[in-house]
Amino acid sequence: MLEKMADQKKNVRRSTVFVFILIFSFCDSIEATNQSALLKKIFSNYHTDVIPLCEGSPGPIDVYVGIAVRQVIELNEPKQILTLNAWMRLAWFDCQLIWNVSEYGGIDNLVLPFQKIWTPDITLYDNAADELTGLKDYRPSVNSDGKVTYLFPTVIDSLCRVDVTYFPFDTQKCPLTFGSWAYTGSEVDIWNKSATGDISSFKVNTEWTLESVPLKRTVTLYPSSPEPYPDVTFYVTLRRKPLFYVLNLLFPCILITSVAMLGFLLPPDAGEKVSLEITVLLSLAVFLLVVSETLPPTSENFPFIGIYFACAMVMVSVSTILTVFVLNFHFKGQHGRPVPRWIRKVFLGGLARVLLVKDYEASVHPQREVDDFTPTECSKKQKPHTNGVLFHVNNHNGTNGIHRNQDSEVRQMDPILGVMTEQLNILKKVQNEFADQEKKERLNSEWQRVAMVMDRLFLLLFFLFTVICTLAILLQCIIQ
Repeated sequence: MLEKMADQKKNVRRSTVFVFILIFSFCDSIEATNQSALLKKIFSNYHTDVIPLCEGSPGPIDVYVGIAVRQVIELNEPKQILTLNAWMRLAWFDCQLIWNVSEYGGIDNLVLPFQKIWTPDITLYDNAADELTGLKDYRPSVNSDGKVTYLFPTVIDSLCRVDVTYFPFDTQKCPLTFGSWAYTGSEVDIWNKSATGDISSFKVNTEWTLESVPLKRTVTLYPSSPEPYPDVTFYVTLRRKPLFYVLNLLFPCILITSVAMLGFLLPPDAGEKVSLEITVLLSLAVFLLVVSETLPPTSENFPFIGIYFACAMVMVSVSTILTVFVLNFHFKGQHGRPVPRWIRKVFLGGLARVLLVKDYEASVHPQREVDDFTPTECSKKQKPHTNGVLFHVNNHNGTNGIHRNQDSEVRQMDPILGVMTEQLNILKKVQNEFADQEKKERLNSEWQRVAMVMDRLFLLLFFLFTVICTLAILLQCIIQ
């Protein structure tokens, strides 16, 4: 008995499962039958090559265009092409794709191949690629009320006029204009699907920040056609992240320009002032050659950073020229040329005190000049003393004795006077040589001091010009 009851339960289970399978198969067959009947009914007189027109709907077909920006792949400044990963959202009403849901088993939606239904020829006007990628690769969704929704991902390559005036603190606004290429506004009317572009699913880019995607609908009348052509333009607003360019472009340029100031601090006697300036100039030239590859080759809106680089090149070049002038003044005293009065008055008088250039020249005490002795004068100077002695000795010999002793003394002094005269001439010659040497050193010292004042003046002017250019150009880019 127990075995018979177990067999009966198994048979009941098998019968139940079989019944459910039959019911589901019947429902699927009914649904498949309804779907086949619906497709047969819809596409019996449907033509995908022409715009769907129905009685009672004389107006144009409204096509709604929307976009969701997914990622900024690249903004190529030299080629001025924006590459985006986006999701296109199209919607329109097709009067030939309407059916009664109750007649076809509750089927209220169909997902059909792109080639099976008519689709508007929505075109990106400034497309830099062959076609809008993905437009024909996905399937639209059709509702029973005739509403068609077509969502597909795409990669957009669009022309974008890049304004690099404030590079690398710039903000770019790239327009994406969508419209029908073949149909006029009386046949296909283009509208925006939403108030702005969708940026909720945007992936962060390492170089650009997506600010917003505002849009604008316009209707254009072309001279070749009296019919209007509506379109919807999405303005992709991108703001550049400047940190990379500040560290790799601005900072090295400012550093190289600052090194050029060391040329004015280097002593002229070191012999490396011009070499340092030329090395800095060559370094800046090579650096600018590398930087120029990152900027678009345009002359309409030259970037301020390019102007700053040009100013830096001019400043370093001028510093090299000024260094040559300083060296010329520094060594001009070796030729024995005196410092002109106006240079002494301007540089050594006024600018030296203003620029705090001290006079490190050691004070030279004038030596007592040696009188020009002659034998006669020597005899005159010696005679009173000599005659005084003789007069005291021979005072009692009378006047004749005095004169005889004077003549005898003069004859004895003649060899001594010759030697003394020769020594005095040698001393005078030595004194003249020392005086000439002192004069040369004084002239050389004056010219070197003039060169020192010029060095300090050029250093101050170079520093002020560098700071003014940096603040005027870079702050204008940052504040804009």
